[in-house]
Amino acid sequence: MNGSKRMLSLLLILVLAIVPLLSRGSVESESKRISLQAVDANGRTVTLDAEPRRVIVAGKSALMPADAFFMFPEADAMILAMSKTDQGLGDFYNLISPKIRDSKRLAQNASAEEIARYAPDLVLLKSSNFEGTANKLDQLGIVNFTMELESAEAWNSELLQLGKLLGKEERAQELVELYVKRNQMVRERIETLDHEKLPTVLVLQFSVVDGTTAFEVCPDSWIQTQMVETAGGVPVWTDSGLASNAWSKVSFEQIAAWNPDFIYIVSYKTPADKFLEAIYSDFTWKSLRSTQSRQIKAMPSDLVSFAQPDSRWILALQWMAADLHPALFPGFDMQSEVASFYRDFYHLEDHLIEELARSLQGGVNAPAMTLQ
Repeated sequence: MNGSKRMLSLLLILVLAIVPLLSRGSVESESKRISLQAVDANGRTVTLDAEPRRVIVAGKSALMPADAFFMFPEADAMILAMSKTDQGLGDFYNLISPKIRDSKRLAQNASAEEIARYAPDLVLLKSSNFEGTANKLDQLGIVNFTMELESAEAWNSELLQLGKLLGKEERAQELVELYVKRNQMVRERIETLDHEKLPTVLVLQFSVVDGTTAFEVCPDSWIQTQMVETAGGVPVWTDSGLASNAWSKVSFEQIAAWNPDFIYIVSYKTPADKFLEAIYSDFTWKSLRSTQSRQIKAMPSDLVSFAQPDSRWILALQWMAADLHPALFPGFDMQSEVASFYRDFYHLEDHLIEELARSLQGGVNAPAMTLQ
């Protein structure tokens, strides 16, 4: 009997010793399993059990989150499907990724249910798609991450968050440092100027609808306004109340009243060359200061316009600063800047960089800087 009691006591001691170990092992396993976490543009904490293998970039304005995602070299192996990214000048992703070129694109208005059928590990969306798509994906149990990407600051902070979610924090930090380096190089030189004597600038979007040309200006808070200010110009359209949250039409009379030193033309769907030809041959534009000094120019683009909050905004900033203040930025070569951008940010091979350089429009002959 004493032997039996002793045996039971030993078993009890053994159980009490093992249970904490099993429990701790379970906790450690759970801790390792749920290890990737980031906060998206809508303030949600998004968690993944492991590095994602099946990723979809969906919704309207998919170009911006796609631009961020493909800065990570592993993206092409992970991508499962993507919404349309061709704005009218060509498709960057059809050029750089045979996998995407050969696959069917999602409609920009694809439903949450359609996206869920792909069984993705992660869906990336522009934050403006939250109400229509992201919250519905939440209800279906599909992990999704939104990105705003509407300013230089947002690009830096959101790349870091995306890096956390992908398990690629080192690459995310490298990307932010690349942006900061180029941005700071502009800022340091512009700071040497007399800010009471900066040139006035108008960024003007041209579009043709049913044969009628429309001129538009952007909201004060948008990245195009930020570019002008950082590049050492005075945006003439701010504080006018004309644009609050979208491009807003302006008349030629208003443009003439502003009469800026520089006008930069933005065209997302078609090359801007024809707009420039029309402006310089139009008698009504000849009275403008910028027409007389030949300072109406197209913002640079290749398969994508640089004058928007896609990843190439830094190229537009560098080019504009150099164009406004050529004495501060000697030795500029825009094609060289574009080449180094695609090499550093996207690790593109030389033949793809050369193809993009051939498609470069606007800004090629402007004076600017060479990065050291």
